[in-house]
Amino acid sequence: MDSIRKWLYKPKRDDKSLLAQFFYADEDLNIVANELDSFDGRKDPERCTTLVNQLRQAQDKVLTVTNAIMDVLIGDERANRDFRVKFPEDVLQENLAGQLWFGAECLAAGSSIMNREAESTAMRPLAKAVTKSLENVRNLLRAACLRNNTPNGPIKLDSNELVTEMLLESLKIFDKLFAEFELAYVSAMVPVKSTQEYELQELIGVLFSETLQRALKMRLLTQEMVDDCDPALMFTIPRLAIVSGLLIFPNGPLCIDKSVEEMSEMFRPFRTLLHKIRELLWTLNKRELYMLEKLLCDNEQISDVKAVSDVDVQSDLDYFIGQFYNDYPLCNDYILLLVKTKDLLRRK
Repeated sequence: MDSIRKWLYKPKRDDKSLLAQFFYADEDLNIVANELDSFDGRKDPERCTTLVNQLRQAQDKVLTVTNAIMDVLIGDERANRDFRVKFPEDVLQENLAGQLWFGAECLAAGSSIMNREAESTAMRPLAKAVTKSLENVRNLLRAACLRNNTPNGPIKLDSNELVTEMLLESLKIFDKLFAEFELAYVSAMVPVKSTQEYELQELIGVLFSETLQRALKMRLLTQEMVDDCDPALMFTIPRLAIVSGLLIFPNGPLCIDKSVEEMSEMFRPFRTLLHKIRELLWTLNKRELYMLEKLLCDNEQISDVKAVSDVDVQSDLDYFIGQFYNDYPLCNDYILLLVKTKDLLRRK
């Protein structure tokens, strides 16, 4: 009966509807999988490697179309994937879904991730649930294609049919399981940011934003440079952020008075250097600080830098510096001690 239905209602290869795309992507996957199952990899290792690569590509294509179908059918009820912000940027590549499916099948079959035996054992039940759920979804989508496909049109399902309810529920279950497996699998393979590390990363973004606003107010940078996405800003803003983070916003993500664990991983290797930079910044007056920041922006010669009185320096700078000395009352004594020590050394 199924073969007759397939013969009668099989979509055309050039049909652009999502169900038709799934039908042929799934069919291509079955062809590669069947050949791989009947193939002796020991006789022709190169052919075996080629087939495995084709299998992963076919799996990725099936999942890509399945995700598009889920966006249409269960868009508002899809599993949350906010955890992806914790992943390294190079992890989120186009064929990640195919790699996850391949990994789930390997784990479900009893294989283990190299040097990750404990994690593999813990993930195996989830991997089995993912593969079983996906197989069920594939069967239901194939049936839906033969029963409900609209050539080159949107997906139209009969909400009164029991099989439609089964399909929607199966998609929700698979989506949730696959999201859980993605987090577990990627966490086992690469370092994933903790919640604290992610928050620190966001605070660095805030520091860069505050630094840019301050630089615009002080006319260190121009709005035109920002609007034109001047490449020089890629170097200028981080430089200014070091100064701002140590002196103007001392309680922000660049605070070096906190424990090492509370610092962003980006700055931990430079903790000692940041201490030295802050000590030097403490010795600068208002004019010298402006001249330093101006040089960090465009590398002008000191003799070419305009006097502070000639520009509209941010009026709040005095407040920030005053607040800084209130927060660190011993700082003035420390600077006076440095000056006296230098004078004594010169006399000797």
